[in-house]
Amino acid sequence: MPSPSAIDELHALLDTSDSSASCSPAPLASCLEPAPPQSFSLSQEVAEALYVAAEAKAVLEAAKQRLEQATTALDSLVEAGVLPEKGLPIVSGYTLYRQEGRPFWTYPAAIKLLEEQLKKRKQLAEQLGEASQKRGSPFWTIKEATPLKPGSPLLPKQEQP
Repeated sequence: MPSPSAIDELHALLDTSDSSASCSPAPLASCLEPAPPQSFSLSQEVAEALYVAAEAKAVLEAAKQRLEQATTALDSLVEAGVLPEKGLPIVSGYTLYRQEGRPFWTYPAAIKLLEEQLKKRKQLAEQLGEASQKRGSPFWTIKEATPLKPGSPLLPKQEQP
């Protein structure tokens, strides 16, 4: 469980003047609805940590969208010849410049065939136990929730009249 100072640090990350958060800290119970499919009780500390993580994700996604809009505007200015790609002033402590796209390759059929053969041999080595598996560090996934469909095993079954 996170310590109170860890929760305070997460709250500090969210302390922005932007009101794009999906819900405020006051109605915490409404932010956690619908109830998770597992039946366990949440302490205030756990509920706060979950809430702060979800809100941080919402703020991050909104910031990504604003960045995309800003860089699209910059691209338009470069295309119009109003803004150079390099040699711009430092803005708010950041150096901005436009880079060329990364190169990528397309390969002939013979190379693609070799790649497919290699994939099959790797799968066989995994199945035979010749390949060793390593696992990376655990990580959190935070994504937008989707409503459950009727008949889902996570929803309670409705009784028929």
